[in-house]
Amino acid sequence: MDCPEPIICDLSLSDFLIRMEEFHGYRSPGLLVGGMMVDIALRELGPTPYLNFVTETVVCLPDAVQLLTPCTIGNGFLQVLDWGKFALTGYDRVTLSGVRTWVNPEALAGYPLIHRWFERSMRTIPKPPFDELASEILEAGTELLSHRPVRLQRALKDPDRVPTGPCPECGESYPLRHGPACPACSGKAYYT
Repeated sequence: MDCPEPIICDLSLSDFLIRMEEFHGYRSPGLLVGGMMVDIALRELGPTPYLNFVTETVVCLPDAVQLLTPCTIGNGFLQVLDWGKFALTGYDRVTLSGVRTWVNPEALAGYPLIHRWFERSMRTIPKPPFDELASEILEAGTELLSHRPVRLQRALKDPDRVPTGPCPECGESYPLRHGPACPACSGKAYYT
């Protein structure tokens, strides 16, 4: 008897993998785990009219959120923190009630491929093919993840419009909250 194909956020695994490759550029174990995390958060939240997400890493999780929800960096409903933690929170931006989901480090011991991949110890050993790692991720399923209800202490996005104006040095428009000149002209440029 064939097992039913896993479903991630109402997408069959095969459809999810196609969309993953189109959006992310390749099949990514982090995006697969991220999809499972988003699925848990959405299921636990239930209908949420003012959905926002925050990820605690800049790798893979932001793409999972953008692929599976209407929350994007561009529309401001996704905030990305560079904390290096494989965790995310889906929440209602009005009530600030949410669900935080993360990889359970205690569960990793039972899954050697996931453990080596997740702990970044694969630099000295060849990385297993995506299909092998994905198979172990799907076998682990939600056992790999933990979640709990949370309440945000404050909104992570300012709901008010941010005043802007021209920089007196370069003339480009910038948010005035950065000071008397834009960040680039204030010595924080990432280019020369």
